[in-house]
Amino acid sequence: MKKENRLLTIDGETLMSQPLTPLNFVVDTLLSQGLHILAGSPKVGKSWLAVTVAKGEAVWGMGVKQGTTLYLRLEDSTLRIQNRLFEITEDAPANVHFSTNSDTLGKGLEEQLCAFLAEHPDTVLVIIDTL
Repeated sequence: MKKENRLLTIDGETLMSQPLTPLNFVVDTLLSQGLHILAGSPKVGKSWLAVTVAKGEAVWGMGVKQGTTLYLRLEDSTLRIQNRLFEITEDAPANVHFSTNSDTLGKGLEEQLCAFLAEHPDTVLVIIDTL
């Protein structure tokens, strides 16, 4: 028997009558909590974003929710990450974390991320470069 493949919809009247929770932003009006794909060439600002959010500094004039950040730089070495940090800051905070090695999706990465989040419940940003 074929499973019915229908659109799940909500009518306007019902939607207007529901109290909904506002979005929680990591970077005000730009980057809300949740899953996003941020694509960019090398040195376009992914490391800078991770460090800036960890420090709680404004991003392009927008406020941030300061917290722990995790950046999986899966095609880099520790030396390359260190060199990049020296280029973008004089004082990388202890709450920005980097890793050059992880399991893959469906083969342990989810568990690794859950363990990190359990150890660092104030995490506000996780960047994965490259799956």
